[in-house]
Amino acid sequence: MNNNLEFSYNNRFSQNNKDKSYFILLKAQVILNALIFFWYSALTKNLYLFVPIFLNLLALYLKPSPDKIIDRMNYIFQLFFQAVTIAESYHYLINVSMRLYNWNLPSSIALMVVSMLVMYIPYVRVFFGAIENKLLQLLISIYCFAVISMSTLSTVTYGTILYFNPFISLITNSSFLGGITFMILIIVLMTRWGYGFPKMRLSNSVNWLVLSLVLLFSLWFVLWNAFGSGNILTSFFHFNFSGVNLKPQYILSGLEAGIAEELLFRYAFLTILLVAFKNSPYQIFWAAIISSLCFGLLHLGNLSAGQNLASTIEQVVFAFGMGLLMCGIYLYTDLFYLPVIIHFLLDTLVFSVSGELMSGKVTTADNILTIIETLVFIIIALLLLKSVYNRRNKSYNRYLS
Repeated sequence: MNNNLEFSYNNRFSQNNKDKSYFILLKAQVILNALIFFWYSALTKNLYLFVPIFLNLLALYLKPSPDKIIDRMNYIFQLFFQAVTIAESYHYLINVSMRLYNWNLPSSIALMVVSMLVMYIPYVRVFFGAIENKLLQLLISIYCFAVISMSTLSTVTYGTILYFNPFISLITNSSFLGGITFMILIIVLMTRWGYGFPKMRLSNSVNWLVLSLVLLFSLWFVLWNAFGSGNILTSFFHFNFSGVNLKPQYILSGLEAGIAEELLFRYAFLTILLVAFKNSPYQIFWAAIISSLCFGLLHLGNLSAGQNLASTIEQVVFAFGMGLLMCGIYLYTDLFYLPVIIHFLLDTLVFSVSGELMSGKVTTADNILTIIETLVFIIIALLLLKSVYNRRNKSYNRYLS
């Protein structure tokens, strides 16, 4: 059947030469990490580092398909241990070599940034590449996003000479480099798991009037959300563009959200869930709702950043509705870059006006507006998803006839 979702999936996970190559690369990385740890230990006379050196070298005994209990225990241990060790060894390398090498040179920073983008590829291929279970794939996607991509740069540079570098500070505080790192890692994993790339070609079934209306609504909402002024009625059509301050951090933070969060929830989550619910007649609805709910719940993490509970709950509700709308737009158009652009503009413009990355005090009017916005998002999203659902059934019926 040639259904209109066209999310290709190849359920074959046999070991191949590439897997063996990544295993060799990981073990080379383990040896390099051990040498850096030893170098740092010798210079600082820190004998306690011999314990992590020994634990790190146990990764040399990893097997592609561990059968024995001891091999499985080592595999699971190294899965978490190497995630920390890879970044920590880079941190030690900067500290021990800063008298020999100027890490603040533009060329040095560029080399570090490029190396950080690729240094976790052998790790994710070896530990996660052969995972077939859909729930585990979802959890791994979150793990790669929250644990590896978004924390690596801070781990590497904290307390080093680069910690005070303005450029490093910018890409750390904005999480931009983490977003690009996640983009590389999730595409590596999704292709290894047998899924296709994010779709970038406009669907032939798109109604141009519907598409124009959806894009106009999205553009209006982006502008209204950031620049709406006056009372609740006049704010819908009166925009105040004064006081806009497009700082580089706000732009990069918006790019991080637009790229990384859309890749996580509208590419990885949505694609995996579409396959998981492939036998359900309401496949697209379940996939879109669950991925959007997870997107909303992700914002609970803002509590740990100091945001108050009321603002966080409002964000969760709003993000669910917006996420559902982004799912609808993506599935309807087959253009992944549309939700990326909308998400980027939405966050960047709000940051540029509010001057902060976190919300302030939430009023009753804010709560009412959030509920109304969310309901509007849900209605538009369901109409788009219903169109995709009808399109799919029509294609299926044509296939049967």
